[in-house]
Amino acid sequence: MSAVRSIVTDPVGLLLSRLDGVMAAGKGWRARCPAHGGRSRSLSIVAGDNGAALVHCFAGCQIHDVLGAVGLTVGDLFPTRDLGSLTPEQRREVRRAAAIPKWAGALDVLAMEANVMLLAAAQLDEGRSLHPDDLNRLRIAALRIFDAREVLHAR
Repeated sequence: MSAVRSIVTDPVGLLLSRLDGVMAAGKGWRARCPAHGGRSRSLSIVAGDNGAALVHCFAGCQIHDVLGAVGLTVGDLFPTRDLGSLTPEQRREVRRAAAIPKWAGALDVLAMEANVMLLAAAQLDEGRSLHPDDLNRLRIAALRIFDAREVLHAR
């Protein structure tokens, strides 16, 4: 993933380069807020897990005011990728990484619907018939399993 990270913009670095009085603080930085001025370092900047810049002014300034004062927008707080400059392998890696949440969701659906089917099978095994609502839920389970299959086979 290091090759992909190299083409990702650095929103934290971009913001810090436009601020005054920047100093390291804990897991992030503190700086003077450009929206309200002053001498105190009331602006907190931290890099999020996804590379986004998380910004908070302890004096209460709105994010749009803070960013506007340094010529940025909220969109500048999030990393972007220039997919056109990626190699085919890097593009495949980005696609695979984007598919992981879909796969996780499909697997969760499969697990839940498998439980529905196991409950219905246990009821039938005991010689009890399924209530029409339970039979309908069983049909829905089958459809959701087919949908999950499509997600898992998507390329």
